[in-house]
Amino acid sequence: MPNTLTDRQSLTALLHAQLPTLSGAQRQLALYLLHHAEQVPFMTTTELARAAGTSQSTVTRFALRLGFESYASLIKVLSAVVLHEIRSSAPAERFQQTAKTTRFSDLLEQERANLQGLIGVLDSADFKRSVQHLARAERIVVAGFAAAASIAEHASLYLARLQANTRCVTCLDAGLLTQLVHWTERDCALLFVAPRPTNDAQLFLQLLRRQGTRVILVADPSSLMAWAPVEERLIVPVTLGPTTAIPAAMLTLASMIVDGVALEHPERTVETLQAFEDVSAAAKLFLKDTTRGEAYWEEQMKTFGNADFPPAGTP
Repeated sequence: MPNTLTDRQSLTALLHAQLPTLSGAQRQLALYLLHHAEQVPFMTTTELARAAGTSQSTVTRFALRLGFESYASLIKVLSAVVLHEIRSSAPAERFQQTAKTTRFSDLLEQERANLQGLIGVLDSADFKRSVQHLARAERIVVAGFAAAASIAEHASLYLARLQANTRCVTCLDAGLLTQLVHWTERDCALLFVAPRPTNDAQLFLQLLRRQGTRVILVADPSSLMAWAPVEERLIVPVTLGPTTAIPAAMLTLASMIVDGVALEHPERTVETLQAFEDVSAAAKLFLKDTTRGEAYWEEQMKTFGNADFPPAGTP
């Protein structure tokens, strides 16, 4: 068993070293593992084979090819890799370790990989079920606490245009608890957690489960260890900078969830979006330049399109 596999960097190095020699099916597994390492510790051989588009026997042979005694041995090491990321996620420790070595280009590359990994999430049965649950729910609550609050507000803003009974929750208070007693199994909660779980998020989940409300958890893999089972889990890694989290992939997934709900009922979506446009126009919600006509803006766009911009990095 590879004894140097302790973090994501060493995992990536091992897989890249093996890629040129792998068969087509095993190469698919290696690429899946590169983009979804945080998900694999929670998957059986059957689930991994289905997700990567290979067979269960290929998964077993792949683990042996990497030098592991069995698939269980591979999972044990991958779990250690995920735990390593959890332990190194505290901002003070992370800053001390990375302040002198961080390159912003590396952070962008990591988040680019996270965005690329969304393809697997969007193709999953978990995503399809989550969208259907939200589309059928009588009421929707979109929740996120601390760093995840902005993602919840984003998703809630657009979901509210499609579903009348949509509420955003970013803190626990008496008013929320008063409303909570009315929620049932016919309702649905979309809970975002990133990069670390908070006590409020965990308490809110417990209260939702007490009411029988269906929960869709969208979380960074480092958060999963803290959660009891939920109906649906969508795992989205969050890139950690020296002091901040970069949840571009999770924010993108939030938008895809909203679009998925919209596509479940296209005729209703057209009606509700048009109604929103009518109301926003009556309320003059959005700024509109009425001093210049369309011809002016068309000319401006042509000028912009023909502009000779200097190459990137030119002073």
